[in-house]
Amino acid sequence: MEKIKLFFVAIWQFIKKIGTGVWRFCLQITELIRKARNGEALELHPLVGIWANRIFKGIFVLSLLVFAFGAAIGIGIYKYKINDPVTRITARIIPYPAAVVQGRIVTMDAYFRNYQYISKFYSSTQQTGVDYGTVRSQIISQLLDNELMKSQAKKYGVSVKESDVTNAYSDVVAQNGGEDEVKKVLNDLYGLNVSDFKQLIADQILEQKLQEAVPFQIHASHILIRVDQSAAQKDVDAAKVKIDKVSADIKGGADFVAEAKQYSEDTGSATNGGDLGFFSRGQMDGDFEKVAFSTPVGQVSEPFRTQFGWHVLKVLEKKGQVDKSFTNWLEDLHKDSLIIQFFKA
Repeated sequence: MEKIKLFFVAIWQFIKKIGTGVWRFCLQITELIRKARNGEALELHPLVGIWANRIFKGIFVLSLLVFAFGAAIGIGIYKYKINDPVTRITARIIPYPAAVVQGRIVTMDAYFRNYQYISKFYSSTQQTGVDYGTVRSQIISQLLDNELMKSQAKKYGVSVKESDVTNAYSDVVAQNGGEDEVKKVLNDLYGLNVSDFKQLIADQILEQKLQEAVPFQIHASHILIRVDQSAAQKDVDAAKVKIDKVSADIKGGADFVAEAKQYSEDTGSATNGGDLGFFSRGQMDGDFEKVAFSTPVGQVSEPFRTQFGWHVLKVLEKKGQVDKSFTNWLEDLHKDSLIIQFFKA
């Protein structure tokens, strides 16, 4: 029992010593602050100055070494296109810019990550004859596109929510045998982890949303009477007679959907009443597109001919903000945006 008491007494004495030491240190610091504020000379122990000088010199030398190392890695990246493990690890720490897009930095780390998973896929699937120069150029181009799209997202009221990515990832998991199987495939084929994969999903979702929000899109239905481009004139005329009758019936009050189901020779849309869904410029035959985009909503066109035959169409809806295809919009965005590219693939 006596030993236990002595043990606790010793602990208490130790705590008191520490407390006293801390209190004295705080008093000394307080006194130094008071003197400094009053403009008095500070009396420091000589060792403080010696060690402060040594620490400063050490930091200065270390900074020079870090700068020299970083510069050497940078020269390797930009001049010699080095892509070894040391360079990739360094690029994760130092944000070497591959390009600046509208003030947004595309880092070399992003480039290296994309290049690694694509080259890993080609290696895992034992593909030969791969033009890696083209692959590198495509990666840079896609990264520039991604940043351009991110810079435009707010303008067009587009955003990618965490739930969007989670739902898309869940769909991938459900369609590919469960999460463990997905993780295994990602690692074995691409060297990807789930976090990086979800970032790729987010980029893809953003592009899809912009494709829906930016270009004008038409929701239309049509009725087709087929006739080949090289058909004899009598066949062309016979098809025209059929489409004229359909057009006259619709003008007389016949239901467009019913007419399409009965007469349309487009097997892909006839059963749906001729419904083609939404489409933007560049997705349809040029002659068809010209009529579709010039017909007011709710109106039925006059009969017209394309390479597939004779049509009449009805425009159901129009949406979008730019009268261009998504590809042309993105190309023009490249031309009109401030892009400084440091890394040439």
